[in-house]
Amino acid sequence: MTALTPTLTVALSARTILIGWLLLPFLAAFLAAVLPPLARWLALLCCLATGAMAAAIQLGGLPPGFDLLGAYGVALQPDAFAAPFLLLNALVCGAVVLDSWRRPLPGPFLLLLMVLHGGLSSAFVVVDLISLYVTLEVVGISAFLLMLISRSERSMWVALRYLLIGNSVMTLFLIGAALVYLEQGSFRFEDVARTSSIAALALLLVGLLTKSGLFLSGLWLPLTHAEAPAEVSALLSGVVVSAGIAPLLRLSNTLPALGEVITIIGLASTALGLLFALADTDAKRLLAWSTLSQMGLVALAPVVGGLYALAHGLAKAALFLVARRFPSRALHGWGSRPLPAGVWWPLWIGSLSIVGVPPLAGYAAKSSLDGALHGPLALAVTLLSVGTAAVYGRLWSAPLSRDPQLAIDPGTDPSWSPGVVVLLLALVVLGVVALPWGPALASATAKAALVLLGGWGLHRLLEWLRLRERWRLPELERLSDLLGGIGVVGAGLLVILNR
Repeated sequence: MTALTPTLTVALSARTILIGWLLLPFLAAFLAAVLPPLARWLALLCCLATGAMAAAIQLGGLPPGFDLLGAYGVALQPDAFAAPFLLLNALVCGAVVLDSWRRPLPGPFLLLLMVLHGGLSSAFVVVDLISLYVTLEVVGISAFLLMLISRSERSMWVALRYLLIGNSVMTLFLIGAALVYLEQGSFRFEDVARTSSIAALALLLVGLLTKSGLFLSGLWLPLTHAEAPAEVSALLSGVVVSAGIAPLLRLSNTLPALGEVITIIGLASTALGLLFALADTDAKRLLAWSTLSQMGLVALAPVVGGLYALAHGLAKAALFLVARRFPSRALHGWGSRPLPAGVWWPLWIGSLSIVGVPPLAGYAAKSSLDGALHGPLALAVTLLSVGTAAVYGRLWSAPLSRDPQLAIDPGTDPSWSPGVVVLLLALVVLGVVALPWGPALASATAKAALVLLGGWGLHRLLEWLRLRERWRLPELERLSDLLGGIGVVGAGLLVILNR
Protein backbone atom coordinates (compact mmCIF):
# COMPACT_ATOMS: atom_id res chain seq x y z
CA MET A 1 0.00 0.00 0.00
CA THR A 2 2.85 2.35 0.87
CA ALA A 3 4.54 1.61 -2.44
CA LEU A 4 1.40 2.52 -4.34
CA THR A 5 1.00 5.93 -2.70
CA PRO A 6 3.72 7.73 -4.67
CA THR A 7 2.35 6.21 -7.89
CA LEU A 8 -1.16 7.44 -7.14
CA THR A 9 0.20 10.84 -6.17
CA VAL A 10 2.01 11.13 -9.49
CA ALA A 11 -1.03 9.89 -11.43
CA LEU A 12 -3.27 12.45 -9.82
CA SER A 13 -0.73 15.27 -9.86
CA ALA A 14 -1.78 18.74 -10.91
CA ARG A 15 0.12 18.37 -14.17
CA THR A 16 -1.74 15.18 -15.04
CA ILE A 17 -5.10 16.69 -14.16
CA LEU A 18 -4.38 19.78 -16.27
CA ILE A 19 -3.29 17.81 -19.32
CA GLY A 20 -6.22 15.41 -18.92
CA TRP A 21 -8.64 18.35 -18.79
CA LEU A 22 -7.13 19.89 -21.94
CA LEU A 23 -7.42 16.57 -23.79
CA LEU A 24 -10.97 15.83 -22.57
CA PRO A 25 -12.88 17.86 -25.24
CA PHE A 26 -10.95 16.21 -28.08
CA LEU A 27 -11.44 12.73 -26.67
CA ALA A 28 -15.12 13.51 -26.09
CA ALA A 29 -15.47 14.73 -29.70
CA PHE A 30 -14.00 11.42 -30.93
CA LEU A 31 -16.39 9.47 -28.70
CA ALA A 32 -19.32 11.59 -29.93
CA ALA A 33 -18.43 10.67 -33.51
CA VAL A 34 -18.62 6.99 -32.55
CA LEU A 35 -21.70 7.31 -30.30
CA PRO A 36 -23.75 10.33 -31.51
CA PRO A 37 -26.55 9.93 -28.90
CA LEU A 38 -24.02 10.82 -26.18
CA ALA A 39 -22.89 14.04 -27.90
CA ARG A 40 -24.98 16.49 -25.85
CA TRP A 41 -24.00 14.96 -22.53
CA LEU A 42 -20.34 14.81 -23.50
CA ALA A 43 -20.38 18.46 -24.57
CA LEU A 44 -22.02 19.42 -21.29
CA LEU A 45 -19.43 17.37 -19.37
CA CYS A 46 -16.60 19.27 -21.09
CA CYS A 47 -18.17 22.60 -20.11
CA LEU A 48 -18.64 21.50 -16.50
CA ALA A 49 -15.00 20.34 -16.35
CA THR A 50 -13.79 23.71 -17.63
CA GLY A 51 -15.98 25.54 -15.12
CA ALA A 52 -14.54 23.38 -12.32
CA MET A 53 -11.00 24.07 -13.55
CA ALA A 54 -11.69 27.83 -13.56
CA ALA A 55 -12.92 27.59 -9.95
CA ALA A 56 -9.88 25.51 -8.92
CA ILE A 57 -7.51 28.06 -10.46
CA GLN A 58 -9.27 30.97 -8.79
CA LEU A 59 -9.12 29.20 -5.41
CA GLY A 60 -5.41 28.48 -5.80
CA GLY A 61 -5.83 24.75 -6.26
CA LEU A 62 -3.28 24.53 -9.09
CA PRO A 63 0.33 25.65 -9.40
CA PRO A 64 0.59 28.80 -11.55
CA GLY A 65 2.64 27.21 -14.34
CA PHE A 66 4.11 24.08 -15.91
CA ASP A 67 7.07 23.75 -18.27
CA LEU A 68 6.38 21.02 -20.81
CA LEU A 69 9.38 21.52 -23.11
CA GLY A 70 11.51 23.92 -21.15
CA ALA A 71 14.36 24.27 -23.65
CA TYR A 72 11.92 25.54 -26.28
CA GLY A 73 9.71 27.59 -24.01
CA VAL A 74 6.57 25.45 -24.37
CA ALA A 75 4.59 25.96 -21.16
CA LEU A 76 1.13 26.14 -19.61
CA GLN A 77 0.09 28.83 -17.16
CA PRO A 78 -3.29 28.15 -15.49
CA ASP A 79 -3.20 31.31 -13.38
CA ALA A 80 -5.74 33.83 -12.13
CA PHE A 81 -5.46 35.69 -15.42
CA ALA A 82 -6.86 32.65 -17.29
CA ALA A 83 -9.68 31.92 -14.82
CA PRO A 84 -12.31 34.42 -16.10
CA PHE A 85 -11.67 33.40 -19.71
CA LEU A 86 -12.08 29.72 -18.82
CA LEU A 87 -15.30 30.48 -16.93
CA LEU A 88 -16.53 32.39 -19.98
CA ASN A 89 -15.71 29.42 -22.22
CA ALA A 90 -17.57 27.03 -19.92
CA LEU A 91 -20.69 29.20 -19.61
CA VAL A 92 -21.04 30.26 -23.26
CA CYS A 93 -20.42 26.80 -24.73
CA GLY A 94 -22.65 25.26 -22.06
CA ALA A 95 -25.40 27.77 -22.82
CA VAL A 96 -25.25 26.92 -26.53
CA VAL A 97 -25.61 23.21 -25.70
CA LEU A 98 -28.59 23.89 -23.39
CA ASP A 99 -30.18 26.29 -25.87
CA SER A 100 -30.33 23.53 -28.47
CA TRP A 101 -31.33 20.77 -26.05
CA ARG A 102 -34.85 20.42 -27.49
CA ARG A 103 -33.90 21.12 -31.10
CA PRO A 104 -32.09 18.87 -33.55
CA LEU A 105 -28.75 20.32 -34.57
CA PRO A 106 -27.50 19.99 -38.14
CA GLY A 107 -24.49 17.84 -38.95
CA PRO A 108 -21.60 17.41 -36.51
CA PHE A 109 -22.37 20.63 -34.63
CA LEU A 110 -21.74 19.28 -31.13
CA LEU A 111 -18.58 17.47 -32.19
CA LEU A 112 -17.18 20.72 -33.64
CA LEU A 113 -18.34 22.61 -30.54
CA MET A 114 -16.25 20.31 -28.34
CA VAL A 115 -13.17 20.76 -30.54
CA LEU A 116 -13.72 24.53 -30.45
CA HIS A 117 -14.11 24.42 -26.68
CA GLY A 118 -10.86 22.48 -26.28
CA GLY A 119 -8.96 24.87 -28.53
CA LEU A 120 -10.25 27.88 -26.60
CA SER A 121 -9.31 26.41 -23.23
CA SER A 122 -5.80 25.73 -24.47
CA ALA A 123 -5.45 29.23 -25.91
CA PHE A 124 -6.22 30.73 -22.50
CA VAL A 125 -3.50 28.84 -20.62
CA VAL A 126 -0.61 28.57 -23.08
CA VAL A 127 2.21 31.11 -22.76
CA ASP A 128 4.38 30.30 -25.74
CA LEU A 129 3.95 31.41 -29.35
CA ILE A 130 3.95 28.00 -31.05
CA SER A 131 1.34 26.43 -28.76
CA LEU A 132 -0.74 29.58 -29.17
CA TYR A 133 -0.45 29.34 -32.96
CA VAL A 134 -1.68 25.74 -32.92
CA THR A 135 -4.61 26.45 -30.59
CA LEU A 136 -5.72 29.52 -32.56
CA GLU A 137 -5.65 27.47 -35.76
CA VAL A 138 -7.81 24.81 -34.10
CA VAL A 139 -10.25 27.52 -33.00
CA GLY A 140 -10.29 29.12 -36.46
CA ILE A 141 -10.89 25.87 -38.36
CA SER A 142 -13.61 24.78 -35.91
CA ALA A 143 -15.37 28.14 -36.21
CA PHE A 144 -15.11 27.94 -40.02
CA LEU A 145 -16.75 24.50 -40.07
CA LEU A 146 -19.48 25.64 -37.68
CA MET A 147 -20.31 28.52 -40.03
CA LEU A 148 -20.91 25.98 -42.81
CA ILE A 149 -23.62 24.23 -40.79
CA SER A 150 -26.35 26.36 -42.44
CA ARG A 151 -25.19 25.06 -45.88
CA SER A 152 -26.22 28.19 -47.80
CA GLU A 153 -24.08 29.55 -50.64
CA ARG A 154 -23.81 32.93 -48.91
CA SER A 155 -22.65 31.42 -45.60
CA MET A 156 -20.12 29.29 -47.50
CA TRP A 157 -18.52 32.38 -49.05
CA VAL A 158 -18.46 34.25 -45.72
CA ALA A 159 -16.94 31.21 -43.97
CA LEU A 160 -14.26 30.89 -46.66
CA ARG A 161 -13.53 34.58 -46.31
CA TYR A 162 -13.14 34.14 -42.55
CA LEU A 163 -10.80 31.18 -43.09
CA LEU A 164 -8.72 33.06 -45.68
CA ILE A 165 -8.27 36.08 -43.42
CA GLY A 166 -7.55 33.95 -40.36
CA ASN A 167 -4.97 31.78 -42.12
CA SER A 168 -3.29 34.82 -43.68
CA VAL A 169 -2.80 36.64 -40.39
CA MET A 170 -1.73 33.47 -38.59
CA THR A 171 0.94 32.93 -41.24
CA LEU A 172 2.22 36.41 -40.38
CA PHE A 173 2.01 35.47 -36.69
CA LEU A 174 4.09 32.34 -37.33
CA ILE A 175 6.76 34.39 -39.13
CA GLY A 176 6.87 36.73 -36.14
CA ALA A 177 7.26 33.76 -33.80
CA ALA A 178 10.16 32.46 -35.89
CA LEU A 179 11.88 35.85 -35.74
CA VAL A 180 11.55 35.88 -31.95
CA TYR A 181 13.01 32.37 -31.71
CA LEU A 182 15.94 33.23 -33.98
CA GLU A 183 16.85 36.10 -31.65
CA GLN A 184 15.92 34.71 -28.23
CA GLY A 185 16.04 30.93 -28.65
CA SER A 186 12.61 30.63 -27.02
CA PHE A 187 8.93 31.04 -27.83
CA ARG A 188 7.90 32.16 -24.32
CA PHE A 189 5.91 35.38 -23.94
CA GLU A 190 8.48 36.89 -21.58
CA ASP A 191 11.13 36.41 -24.26
CA VAL A 192 8.95 38.35 -26.69
CA ALA A 193 9.32 41.27 -24.29
CA ARG A 194 13.10 41.10 -24.69
CA THR A 195 13.16 41.01 -28.48
CA SER A 196 14.56 43.96 -30.40
CA SER A 197 12.80 42.97 -33.62
CA ILE A 198 10.05 45.52 -34.32
CA ALA A 199 8.96 43.48 -37.34
CA ALA A 200 8.39 40.42 -35.14
CA LEU A 201 6.24 42.40 -32.70
CA ALA A 202 4.21 43.94 -35.52
CA LEU A 203 3.55 40.54 -37.14
CA LEU A 204 2.50 38.99 -33.83
CA LEU A 205 0.18 41.90 -33.07
CA VAL A 206 -1.47 41.83 -36.50
CA GLY A 207 -2.43 38.19 -35.94
CA LEU A 208 -3.78 38.73 -32.43
CA LEU A 209 -5.62 41.96 -33.29
CA THR A 210 -7.42 40.22 -36.16
CA LYS A 211 -8.37 37.23 -34.02
CA SER A 212 -9.60 39.65 -31.32
CA GLY A 213 -11.83 41.57 -33.73
CA LEU A 214 -10.17 44.91 -32.98
CA PHE A 215 -10.32 48.08 -35.11
CA LEU A 216 -9.74 47.67 -38.89
CA SER A 217 -8.47 44.11 -38.32
CA GLY A 218 -11.92 43.19 -36.94
CA LEU A 219 -14.02 44.33 -39.89
CA TRP A 220 -14.72 40.67 -40.69
CA LEU A 221 -17.15 40.55 -37.73
CA PRO A 222 -20.41 42.17 -38.98
CA LEU A 223 -20.97 40.20 -42.19
CA THR A 224 -19.78 36.97 -40.57
CA HIS A 225 -22.35 37.36 -37.78
CA ALA A 226 -25.09 38.36 -40.18
CA GLU A 227 -24.71 35.12 -42.18
CA ALA A 228 -23.84 32.69 -39.37
CA PRO A 229 -26.56 30.84 -37.40
CA ALA A 230 -27.46 32.42 -34.05
CA GLU A 231 -25.64 29.70 -32.09
CA VAL A 232 -22.42 30.28 -34.04
CA SER A 233 -22.73 34.06 -33.65
CA ALA A 234 -23.10 33.56 -29.89
CA LEU A 235 -19.88 31.53 -29.85
CA LEU A 236 -17.98 34.00 -32.03
CA SER A 237 -18.86 37.13 -30.10
CA GLY A 238 -19.18 35.43 -26.74
CA VAL A 239 -15.87 33.59 -26.53
CA VAL A 240 -14.02 33.03 -29.85
CA VAL A 241 -12.76 36.64 -30.05
CA SER A 242 -11.40 36.18 -26.51
CA ALA A 243 -8.97 33.59 -27.86
CA GLY A 244 -7.13 36.51 -29.46
CA ILE A 245 -7.61 39.11 -26.77
CA ALA A 246 -6.37 36.92 -23.88
CA PRO A 247 -2.81 36.41 -25.23
CA LEU A 248 -2.80 40.02 -26.41
CA LEU A 249 -3.45 41.13 -22.83
CA ARG A 250 -0.77 38.75 -21.53
CA LEU A 251 1.77 40.23 -23.94
CA SER A 252 0.69 43.77 -23.08
CA ASN A 253 1.13 43.01 -19.39
CA THR A 254 4.56 41.47 -20.02
CA LEU A 255 5.71 44.26 -22.33
CA PRO A 256 4.56 47.64 -20.92
CA ALA A 257 5.87 49.43 -24.03
CA LEU A 258 2.89 47.95 -25.90
CA GLY A 259 0.48 49.66 -23.51
CA GLU A 260 0.28 52.94 -25.43
CA VAL A 261 -0.13 51.15 -28.77
CA ILE A 262 -2.89 48.87 -27.49
CA THR A 263 -4.64 51.82 -25.81
CA ILE A 264 -4.77 53.76 -29.09
CA ILE A 265 -6.06 50.74 -31.00
CA GLY A 266 -8.59 49.94 -28.26
CA LEU A 267 -10.07 53.45 -28.25
CA ALA A 268 -10.14 53.55 -32.06
CA SER A 269 -11.90 50.17 -32.14
CA THR A 270 -14.48 51.31 -29.58
CA ALA A 271 -15.25 54.49 -31.51
CA LEU A 272 -15.38 52.74 -34.89
CA GLY A 273 -17.70 50.00 -33.63
CA LEU A 274 -20.04 52.52 -32.00
CA LEU A 275 -20.21 54.68 -35.12
CA PHE A 276 -21.21 51.82 -37.39
CA ALA A 277 -23.54 50.24 -34.82
CA LEU A 278 -25.43 53.53 -34.61
CA ALA A 279 -25.80 53.63 -38.39
CA ASP A 280 -26.54 50.00 -39.29
CA THR A 281 -30.08 48.86 -40.05
CA ASP A 282 -29.70 45.14 -39.21
CA ALA A 283 -30.07 43.94 -35.60
CA LYS A 284 -27.48 41.15 -35.79
CA ARG A 285 -24.96 43.43 -37.49
CA LEU A 286 -25.59 46.01 -34.77
CA LEU A 287 -24.67 43.41 -32.17
CA ALA A 288 -21.54 42.48 -34.14
CA TRP A 289 -20.41 46.11 -34.42
CA SER A 290 -20.98 46.37 -30.68
CA THR A 291 -18.60 43.42 -30.19
CA LEU A 292 -15.90 45.24 -32.15
CA SER A 293 -16.52 48.25 -29.91
CA GLN A 294 -16.53 46.38 -26.60
CA MET A 295 -13.39 44.39 -27.38
CA GLY A 296 -11.65 47.74 -27.69
CA LEU A 297 -12.54 48.45 -24.06
CA VAL A 298 -11.33 44.98 -23.02
CA ALA A 299 -7.91 45.83 -24.48
CA LEU A 300 -7.49 49.06 -22.48
CA ALA A 301 -6.44 47.53 -19.15
CA PRO A 302 -4.82 44.06 -18.97
CA VAL A 303 -5.42 43.88 -15.21
CA VAL A 304 -9.21 43.91 -15.58
CA GLY A 305 -9.47 42.70 -19.18
CA GLY A 306 -10.49 39.18 -18.15
CA LEU A 307 -13.40 40.40 -16.04
CA TYR A 308 -14.56 42.76 -18.79
CA ALA A 309 -14.33 40.00 -21.42
CA LEU A 310 -16.32 37.70 -19.12
CA ALA A 311 -19.11 40.22 -18.55
CA HIS A 312 -19.31 41.19 -22.22
CA GLY A 313 -19.15 37.61 -23.51
CA LEU A 314 -21.98 36.40 -21.26
CA ALA A 315 -24.26 39.27 -22.26
CA LYS A 316 -23.44 39.15 -25.97
CA ALA A 317 -23.91 35.38 -26.17
CA ALA A 318 -27.36 35.76 -24.61
CA LEU A 319 -28.27 38.53 -27.09
CA PHE A 320 -27.21 36.48 -30.10
CA LEU A 321 -29.05 33.40 -28.86
CA VAL A 322 -32.32 35.32 -28.59
CA ALA A 323 -31.66 37.02 -31.96
CA ARG A 324 -32.85 33.76 -33.52
CA ARG A 325 -36.33 34.67 -32.31
CA PHE A 326 -36.41 38.31 -33.38
CA PRO A 327 -39.59 38.91 -35.46
CA SER A 328 -37.37 40.74 -37.93
CA ARG A 329 -33.74 41.80 -38.08
CA ALA A 330 -34.62 45.06 -39.81
CA LEU A 331 -34.39 47.96 -37.34
CA HIS A 332 -36.84 50.11 -39.32
CA GLY A 333 -40.15 49.78 -37.50
CA TRP A 334 -38.54 47.91 -34.59
CA GLY A 335 -40.73 49.73 -32.07
CA SER A 336 -43.90 48.31 -33.61
CA ARG A 337 -42.90 44.65 -33.25
CA PRO A 338 -43.80 43.06 -29.89
CA LEU A 339 -41.30 40.61 -28.45
CA PRO A 340 -42.13 37.53 -26.34
CA ALA A 341 -40.99 37.60 -22.72
CA GLY A 342 -38.25 35.05 -23.46
CA VAL A 343 -36.70 37.58 -25.87
CA TRP A 344 -37.68 40.92 -24.34
CA TRP A 345 -36.23 40.29 -20.87
CA PRO A 346 -32.89 38.83 -22.06
CA LEU A 347 -32.60 41.69 -24.55
CA TRP A 348 -32.94 44.26 -21.77
CA ILE A 349 -30.83 42.45 -19.17
CA GLY A 350 -28.00 41.66 -21.59
CA SER A 351 -27.86 45.14 -23.10
CA LEU A 352 -28.10 46.91 -19.71
CA SER A 353 -25.18 44.80 -18.51
CA ILE A 354 -23.09 45.86 -21.51
CA VAL A 355 -23.95 49.50 -20.82
CA GLY A 356 -22.81 49.00 -17.20
CA VAL A 357 -25.97 49.22 -15.08
CA PRO A 358 -25.93 47.76 -11.53
CA PRO A 359 -26.48 45.10 -10.25
CA LEU A 360 -25.27 43.30 -13.41
CA ALA A 361 -21.81 41.93 -14.23
CA GLY A 362 -21.23 44.68 -16.77
CA TYR A 363 -21.35 47.22 -13.96
CA ALA A 364 -18.58 45.37 -12.08
CA ALA A 365 -16.50 45.28 -15.27
CA LYS A 366 -17.04 48.98 -16.01
CA SER A 367 -16.22 50.04 -12.43
CA SER A 368 -13.06 47.92 -12.46
CA LEU A 369 -12.06 49.49 -15.76
CA ASP A 370 -12.71 52.99 -14.39
CA GLY A 371 -10.51 52.16 -11.41
CA ALA A 372 -7.67 51.02 -13.69
CA LEU A 373 -7.82 54.14 -15.89
CA HIS A 374 -7.13 57.73 -14.96
CA GLY A 375 -7.69 61.26 -16.20
CA PRO A 376 -8.80 61.84 -19.81
CA LEU A 377 -8.82 58.13 -20.60
CA ALA A 378 -11.42 57.42 -17.89
CA LEU A 379 -13.53 60.34 -19.14
CA ALA A 380 -13.30 59.03 -22.71
CA VAL A 381 -14.56 55.62 -21.58
CA THR A 382 -17.54 57.26 -19.83
CA LEU A 383 -18.43 59.20 -22.98
CA LEU A 384 -18.12 56.05 -25.05
CA SER A 385 -20.50 54.35 -22.61
CA VAL A 386 -23.08 56.98 -23.55
CA GLY A 387 -22.62 55.89 -27.17
CA THR A 388 -23.10 52.26 -26.13
CA ALA A 389 -26.39 53.17 -24.45
CA ALA A 390 -27.46 54.93 -27.66
CA VAL A 391 -26.69 51.77 -29.66
CA TYR A 392 -28.88 49.57 -27.47
CA GLY A 393 -31.54 52.27 -27.22
CA ARG A 394 -32.38 51.26 -30.79
CA LEU A 395 -33.49 47.83 -29.48
CA TRP A 396 -35.26 49.01 -26.34
CA SER A 397 -38.21 50.51 -28.20
CA ALA A 398 -39.75 47.09 -28.94
CA PRO A 399 -42.73 46.46 -26.61
CA LEU A 400 -43.25 43.38 -24.47
CA SER A 401 -45.88 41.09 -25.99
CA ARG A 402 -48.84 40.11 -23.83
CA ASP A 403 -49.49 37.07 -26.01
CA PRO A 404 -47.88 34.01 -24.35
CA GLN A 405 -48.08 32.07 -27.61
CA LEU A 406 -45.95 34.57 -29.54
CA ALA A 407 -42.94 32.67 -30.90
CA ILE A 408 -41.24 32.10 -34.19
CA ASP A 409 -41.82 28.35 -34.06
CA PRO A 410 -44.32 27.52 -31.33
CA GLY A 411 -44.01 23.79 -31.95
CA THR A 412 -40.32 23.47 -31.16
CA ASP A 413 -39.20 26.76 -29.62
CA PRO A 414 -39.83 27.08 -25.85
CA SER A 415 -40.74 30.51 -24.52
CA TRP A 416 -37.50 30.63 -22.53
CA SER A 417 -34.17 29.17 -23.60
CA PRO A 418 -32.46 27.33 -20.71
CA GLY A 419 -29.08 28.40 -22.08
CA VAL A 420 -30.08 32.05 -22.05
CA VAL A 421 -31.40 31.69 -18.49
CA VAL A 422 -28.00 30.35 -17.38
CA LEU A 423 -26.22 33.32 -18.96
CA LEU A 424 -28.60 35.84 -17.38
CA LEU A 425 -28.25 34.23 -13.95
CA ALA A 426 -24.46 34.44 -14.30
CA LEU A 427 -24.73 38.15 -15.15
CA VAL A 428 -26.85 38.82 -12.08
CA VAL A 429 -24.82 36.66 -9.65
CA LEU A 430 -21.48 38.13 -10.74
CA GLY A 431 -22.91 41.63 -10.55
CA VAL A 432 -24.44 41.20 -7.09
CA VAL A 433 -21.22 39.71 -5.70
CA ALA A 434 -19.21 42.71 -6.92
CA LEU A 435 -21.79 45.32 -5.95
CA PRO A 436 -20.53 47.98 -3.47
CA TRP A 437 -23.23 47.81 -0.79
CA GLY A 438 -22.82 51.27 0.69
CA PRO A 439 -22.56 54.94 -0.27
CA ALA A 440 -20.71 54.00 -3.46
CA LEU A 441 -23.84 52.22 -4.71
CA ALA A 442 -25.79 55.49 -4.84
CA SER A 443 -23.12 57.24 -6.89
CA ALA A 444 -22.79 54.23 -9.21
CA THR A 445 -26.55 54.16 -9.76
CA ALA A 446 -26.62 57.90 -10.43
CA LYS A 447 -23.79 57.61 -12.95
CA ALA A 448 -25.53 54.72 -14.72
CA ALA A 449 -28.77 56.72 -14.86
CA LEU A 450 -26.96 59.69 -16.43
CA VAL A 451 -25.30 57.41 -19.00
CA LEU A 452 -28.68 55.88 -19.88
CA LEU A 453 -30.31 59.30 -20.14
CA GLY A 454 -27.53 60.66 -22.33
CA GLY A 455 -27.58 57.54 -24.50
CA TRP A 456 -31.35 57.73 -24.99
CA GLY A 457 -31.11 61.39 -25.97
CA LEU A 458 -28.34 60.63 -28.47
CA HIS A 459 -30.39 57.76 -29.88
CA ARG A 460 -33.43 60.01 -30.44
CA LEU A 461 -31.30 62.65 -32.16
CA LEU A 462 -29.70 60.12 -34.47
CA GLU A 463 -33.09 58.52 -35.17
CA TRP A 464 -34.24 61.89 -36.51
CA LEU A 465 -31.22 61.96 -38.83
CA ARG A 466 -31.79 58.37 -39.96
CA LEU A 467 -35.40 59.11 -40.91
CA ARG A 468 -34.15 61.92 -43.12
CA GLU A 469 -31.47 59.67 -44.65
CA ARG A 470 -28.67 61.94 -43.46
CA TRP A 471 -26.77 59.19 -41.67
CA ARG A 472 -24.79 57.02 -44.06
CA LEU A 473 -21.32 55.52 -43.73
CA PRO A 474 -18.99 54.00 -46.32
CA GLU A 475 -18.86 50.28 -47.05
CA LEU A 476 -15.80 48.73 -45.38
CA GLU A 477 -16.50 45.00 -45.56
CA ARG A 478 -15.40 43.92 -49.03
CA LEU A 479 -12.58 41.39 -49.04
CA SER A 480 -10.22 43.99 -50.48
CA ASP A 481 -11.19 46.38 -47.66
CA LEU A 482 -10.52 43.71 -45.03
CA LEU A 483 -7.09 42.84 -46.40
CA GLY A 484 -6.30 46.52 -46.88
CA GLY A 485 -7.34 47.30 -43.31
CA ILE A 486 -5.04 44.57 -41.97
CA GLY A 487 -2.23 46.02 -44.09
CA VAL A 488 -2.87 49.52 -42.76
CA VAL A 489 -2.80 48.24 -39.17
CA GLY A 490 0.45 46.38 -39.80
CA ALA A 491 2.10 49.42 -41.38
CA GLY A 492 0.84 51.63 -38.54
CA LEU A 493 2.29 49.26 -35.96
CA LEU A 494 5.70 49.36 -37.65
CA VAL A 495 5.66 53.16 -37.60
CA ILE A 496 4.50 53.49 -33.98
CA LEU A 497 6.81 50.78 -32.59
CA ASN A 498 9.81 52.29 -34.37
CA ARG A 499 9.39 55.64 -32.63
